[in-house]
Amino acid sequence: MEKIPYDEILDIQRKVDIVDVISEYLHLEQKGKNYFAICPFHDDHNPSMSISKEKQIYTCFVCGASGNVFNFVMNYEHISFAEAVLKVAQKAGIGLSVKNISKTIVKESKYDKFYKMFEIANKYYQNNIKTVYGKAASDYLNKRGITPAEIKEFEIGLSLNDNNVNKLLKSKGFDESDIVDIGLCGKKDNFIYDTFRNRIMFPLHDSTGNVIGFSGRIYNGEDDSKYVNSKESVIFKKGKLLYNYKRAINYAKEEKQIIVVEGFMDVIRLSTIGIKNVVATMGTAITKDHADLLRRLSKNIILCFDGDKAGQKATLAAIEVLEKIDITPKIIRLEEDLDPDDYVIKKGKEAFLNHLKNPMSLLQFKIDIEKKKTDFNDYNDISNYVNNIAGELEKINDKVVYELTVKKISKETGLDVETINSLISNIPKKERKIITKPKSIKKNKYEKAEEYLIYYMLKKEDVILLYQNKVSYLTNKKLAMIAIKILEFYEQKHYINVTDFSLFLQDEDELIKEVLRIDGLNMPDEVDDKVIEEYIKTIDEGILKREIEKTKNKISMEQDTIKKVILLEKLATLKKKECK
Repeated sequence: MEKIPYDEILDIQRKVDIVDVISEYLHLEQKGKNYFAICPFHDDHNPSMSISKEKQIYTCFVCGASGNVFNFVMNYEHISFAEAVLKVAQKAGIGLSVKNISKTIVKESKYDKFYKMFEIANKYYQNNIKTVYGKAASDYLNKRGITPAEIKEFEIGLSLNDNNVNKLLKSKGFDESDIVDIGLCGKKDNFIYDTFRNRIMFPLHDSTGNVIGFSGRIYNGEDDSKYVNSKESVIFKKGKLLYNYKRAINYAKEEKQIIVVEGFMDVIRLSTIGIKNVVATMGTAITKDHADLLRRLSKNIILCFDGDKAGQKATLAAIEVLEKIDITPKIIRLEEDLDPDDYVIKKGKEAFLNHLKNPMSLLQFKIDIEKKKTDFNDYNDISNYVNNIAGELEKINDKVVYELTVKKISKETGLDVETINSLISNIPKKERKIITKPKSIKKNKYEKAEEYLIYYMLKKEDVILLYQNKVSYLTNKKLAMIAIKILEFYEQKHYINVTDFSLFLQDEDELIKEVLRIDGLNMPDEVDDKVIEEYIKTIDEGILKREIEKTKNKISMEQDTIKKVILLEKLATLKKKECK
C-alpha cells in the first residue's frame, strides 16, 4: 500500500498545533512550557501525558505512549494513519490530494455501513420536522422553549408512521438483516417495520461524532412509553455513551468544568440559557467508561441530577465511581424534586445560574444527607449522625476546613470538639493505591553506547555520517531499524530533527515510541567526535564479545572434530582482536 507523500504530511504538521488538536479530545493544563493531560491510553489517575508545543509531540511518562499529532488521532480514534492525516487536515481546513489519500486509506471498517445507515436515517428525520407533517412536533418543541436554533444544533428530527426508513435504506442497497440487527427496524411475521414512529427524534452520537442510536419522545400523548431508545448494538452501548460529549468538548475547555445531568432534555434546556458545557448519562448510572470520558474533559465535574430521591441515589453512585479515579465532584441539588429541564422552565435562568455559581462540596452534600435523617433531640440519632460522617471528615486535607467543619458539628450536636476528633482518629486509615512507573531495565555499557549513538544521530548530521562510515551494525534490532530509517531520511532530506523524523516513520508506533524515549534521555546537547568515536568503539567491542560467546556455545555443542577445530581457530582469532 502506497504511503501518503512525506512532504504533504510535513506541510499539514507545520500548519497545525498538536496542543490545539489534542485539546479537542482531552482537558489540558499548562505547566511551564508543556501541557499535561490524563493519558487516554492507560488507566491514568493523574495527568501523566506531556504535550510539547515546541517539539509537537506527546509522551506519557507512565505507559510510554508517544508520537506526533497524527499518531495521537490514529490511536485515540482507532483509525489508520492515513485516515488520521486526513482528519487532522480537515480540522485545519487544509486540502489533501484525494488521489494520494485514496491509495492509502484502508478499506471501510465493518461498522461503517451501520454509521451510514444512522446518518441517512438522521437526515431523513431532520427533513421530516421541516415539512408540513412536522408542524405539530415543531409547535410542541417551541411551546417547551426549544427554538429552531436548538432544533438545528441538536439535529432534532421526527419519525412518521410511514415505514419509510426501512424503504429508504433498502433503496440505498443496505441488507435487510443489517437494518434489523442495528435496531432501526423490527421484524415480525416476515414484515419489516420502522422502530420509531410518530416520535420526536434525538440522535445519539459517539465521542467522535458518529450517530450510533436514537431516542424517540412522544409529543401527541398517543403512547404510554414517553421515550423509546435504540436497542444496544455493536456500536451503541449506553454505558459507554455520554449525550452531547462531542459538542461539549470545547465548551468544557473554555469553562474549565463539565456539568453532568441525567437526560438529553436537560442538556438542551441548559443550552437555551447559554450553558453548553453539559453532558448527560441518559438516565443510566455512571459507569467506569463514563468516568474516563469525563476526566478527559475536565477534573472539575459538577453533578446536577434530578432533585428527587432517585437523583440523590444516582449522585451518590456517581460519586463512588468518580472517587475511584481520584476525582472529587461538586454537587447541585435542585429544590422541589425538579430536574434541570423543569427547574429552568419553572424557576428561571437566574435561579439555576445561582446554583451553578455556588455548588455544594462533596463533604457538605454527604453531611446534608445525614442531617436530613437525624432527629437532633434523639441521642441515638446524634450518635449515628456523628459516626456516619466521621469517615468523610477523616478525608479532609485542608486543616482550616477540617476545624471549621468539626466546630460546626460540635455546635449542632452538643458534643465537644475533642470527642469528635477522637472518633475520627480511631478510623482505620485506608491504604492508598500507589501507581508507580514501570521499572527501567538496567543496561550494560554496550547497550547504552548504542542508545547514545542513536541519540546523537537524531541531533547531528556529522554523527549520521560517522555511523554510515564506521558502524557495521547494531545488536539491538529496534535501534538498528531506527538507524536505517535515519540514514534513509537523511539521504532524502539532507537534514535531521526528531519531529520531522517521527512524521517520516508514519504509523510505525513502536519505532516512534523508541525514538521519543531516546530523545528524552538526559544527555548533553553538545558532544565532540572523540565521545562518538568511543561509543562506536564500545559498540564494536560488544559485537565482538557477542561473537566470542556465540562461538564458545557452538564449540560446546559441536560433535564433529574437524568442525570443532575450525571453530577453535575462529575463537582464537576473535580473542586476538579482543586483546588489541
